[in-house]
Amino acid sequence: MKKQVKLLMAVAFAFGIGFGTANLAISNATAPTIAVVNIDKVLNSSSQVAALKREQKAKASELKTWLKNAQDDVDKQKTPQSKQAMRAKYEKELMNKRAANNKAFSSKLAAIDASVTKTISQYAKSKGYPIVLAKSVVIYGGTDITNEVAKLVK
Repeated sequence: MKKQVKLLMAVAFAFGIGFGTANLAISNATAPTIAVVNIDKVLNSSSQVAALKREQKAKASELKTWLKNAQDDVDKQKTPQSKQAMRAKYEKELMNKRAANNKAFSSKLAAIDASVTKTISQYAKSKGYPIVLAKSVVIYGGTDITNEVAKLVK
């Protein structure tokens, strides 16, 4: 009986030491520092985005001029059949132009997105942030690195 009590006390002592050490280790562990970024602000300050907006505005203006010329060309046609044929021709050209513009825009936007994501990642790694979240999804907390990233993205 004395052996069982001694064994039980030894097990209880070992368990207490192990449990206390585990709690001490958990309480001393620090939570990772989380960074937040206002993506809209970074993108709006980007010269690449500004150039893409200017390019899209110029393409829209060109398309507007092209549409006016196409309409004038259709209006010049004498017969309903020739007007219909001309209109069909220009509608097909318009669809092709829009598809080409959308493809170019999407491609450039994807490249800008990749560049901004890479910049954020590199900055976060250099400053020791293991996690970066969009500021729009964080209610409270996090270290805001928006201004620093915006300077790098320009």
